[in-house]
Amino acid sequence: MDSFVAIAEGFVRDSFFPEENLVLANSMGNTRFIKGKDLPSPEEIAFNLPGMDAYVTAWGSPRLDETLLQKADSLRLLVHLCGTVVPFVSDAMWDRGIRVISGNDYFAESVAEGVVAYLLTALRDIPRHLSDLKEKHLWKPAPASNEGLLDKTVGLVSYGTVAKHTARLLHAFRCKLLVYDIVPVPEEDRKKYGITQVSLEEVFRESDIVSVHTAYNAGTHHMIGKAHFDLLRSGSLFLNTSRGGVLDEAALADTLKKRDFRAFLDVYEEEPPAKDNPLFALPNVYMMPHMGGPTTDRRKYITAALLKEADAFLRGEGSLPHEISRDAASRMSKS
Repeated sequence: MDSFVAIAEGFVRDSFFPEENLVLANSMGNTRFIKGKDLPSPEEIAFNLPGMDAYVTAWGSPRLDETLLQKADSLRLLVHLCGTVVPFVSDAMWDRGIRVISGNDYFAESVAEGVVAYLLTALRDIPRHLSDLKEKHLWKPAPASNEGLLDKTVGLVSYGTVAKHTARLLHAFRCKLLVYDIVPVPEEDRKKYGITQVSLEEVFRESDIVSVHTAYNAGTHHMIGKAHFDLLRSGSLFLNTSRGGVLDEAALADTLKKRDFRAFLDVYEEEPPAKDNPLFALPNVYMMPHMGGPTTDRRKYITAALLKEADAFLRGEGSLPHEISRDAASRMSKS
C-alpha cells in the first residue's frame, strides 16, 4: 500500500503516527508525509498523489476535491483517521469510485466512555468535593449526599454510533433507556439494552438524565430549545457531547438561571466560548473544552487498525468494516 499522509508535522501527527506506526506504515509500502508544520497548497498536495493508493487525513487536512484528484491516478481509498468525513470528501471523489474508511466507530466508543465519565462527575459532584478538600481543606458537609448512575432513567437524543456505544455502557448500570430518533431503533438493540423509543418531548419529560448525540447540520440547527428545557425534571441532568449548534445555547442559559436542573457541556455554539458567555457564571453548569473523545491515547490504536484494514483491502485480502458510504456521510456532522 503506497500512501500519502496529508497531516502537517507536530503533535497531532505524532500522536497518530508514533514510531511503531511509522514502522507499520513503511512495512506496507511507500508512505509519504508532508514536510513542515504548515499544510502546503492543494496544488502541492496534488503533486504528491501520483502513484498513491491511499490518501490519509486527519483534522485540517485538505478536502479530496477535483484539484487533488487531477494527478491522483492510482488513488482508491481515503483513510480518515478521525470521525466525521464531511470536510474531507467531495462529489468528485464519490463519482470516481474512491472508497472511504474512517475512525468514526473508534471515536464514538471513546466519546461514549466520556459520556459516562461526565455523568458520574456531575452526579457525584466530584469537582466541588475535590475543590473543597484540596483547596479549602473542607471535609464533606453533614449530612453529605450525592447521586449515582445506577438505575437512572436516561434519555438519548438520536441513536447514532456514539449513542449505540453509550447504550451498551449504560446497560451495565441498569439504566432505563429512552431514545428519540427519526428512524426506528434496531430491534436487536431494543431487546439487548431495554430501549424504549419515544418522542423528543417524552425524553425530556421522563428522564433523570438527557444526553444529546445528534449530528449537526442545517436540519438539526437549534433542534433543541426552550420548550424542551422547560420539560426537564427538577434535579435532572442535561448533557451535550455532540455539537453546540444542535441546541439553542442562549435558551439553555436562560432556563438554567430559573430552574434547578444541571447541564454538563462539552461543546458550544462558539468554540472556545466568548469570555462573556453567561454559562460561565452559572453554578449549575459543568463545562469542558470539547474533550469528550477520543482520548489522545486512542489515536495510535485507531491509526494502526485503519492502516491494516486499508492494506488488506488494497491487496484484495479484506473488506472495509469501517467504510463510510456517501449516504452515511450525508448524515454526519459537517464539522
